Amino acid sequence: MGTTYIFIAFGSFVWLFGIAMVAWHVRQHRAVVNDAGLSPSDFKFHESQYRRRMQTSALTITLGALIAMCDYLPQFRASLGFAAGYIATLLLLSMWLVLLAIGDAFASRVHMQQSIRRNRQTRAALQEAIDELRRQQDHSMKPHSDDLTISASDFKGH
Repeated sequence: MGTTYIFIAFGSFVWLFGIAMVAWHVRQHRAVVNDAGLSPSDFKFHESQYRRRMQTSALTITLGALIAMCDYLPQFRASLGFAAGYIATLLLLSMWLVLLAIGDAFASRVHMQQSIRRNRQTRAALQEAIDELRRQQDHSMKPHSDDLTISASDFKGH
């Protein structure tokens, strides 16, 4: 019965971590929904990110509950095959959780790279427009040589 407290403690920790992740993701999602300056593509990304992260959080909560109840299942102690299958299932769920996290990280990285690329293109276009305005301003400020030429007809009337 000594392992009971280890399973309960670790399972509870994982379960509480999953609950905290849900609360954090909901809070972030509310901030994104209330952001009026978000582009439609960014909003779509954040919606799918929210779904991915909630799935990961729900799986974390489930995994924590399954770990905590390990020792409370009578078959866990009675059957070595059941215990091995149960632990193998927990390991598979853990690997699936890691794969979900890696997928989310990859999707976030791709989205960030696209955002950076769009920002650089916008910045380059704005810089080009600024340079063009400066050229036009410099051109209008310089006196033209045609304006300074005085013709002989200008003096005939005097």
